[in-house]
Amino acid sequence: MKHKPLPLTEDEVLKLEEIIRKGADWRSRDRAKTLLLLSRGVSAWAVAEEQGICKKTVYERRQSWLDKGFASLVDAHRTGAPSKLSAYLLAIEAWAQAMPMTVSDVQKRLEEEFDVVVHANTVRSALKQLGFVWKRTRYSLKKT
Repeated sequence: MKHKPLPLTEDEVLKLEEIIRKGADWRSRDRAKTLLLLSRGVSAWAVAEEQGICKKTVYERRQSWLDKGFASLVDAHRTGAPSKLSAYLLAIEAWAQAMPMTVSDVQKRLEEEFDVVVHANTVRSALKQLGFVWKRTRYSLKKT
């Protein structure tokens, strides 16, 4: 399937070049580069070879640009399960700051106080999200 070069205005070309140079997300930079190459008349096959993607991806990026414009450069929202402990993060943080607790201690306290049953890894992830770290205590003669 042969397409004409992608019609872009000068402002759009400048913005896409700016995204390629200074964009924070590598995916949006990659998509912008695809669009610029297509606007210069490079074939979809050559763009796919240069960027290491399949030809279908090049066509999808082109169509997405025609449909959405600059909104097609950023990633779409991904679905997933909501956090099980987001409602309890303040309580977990208060418990952990009040006294040192292990993950299993926090897990038991969640079950007792809020009747929430979660895996230890979920509690560990929540504590990491809150900025807590674990360090092993080493035996030292200096302390005695």
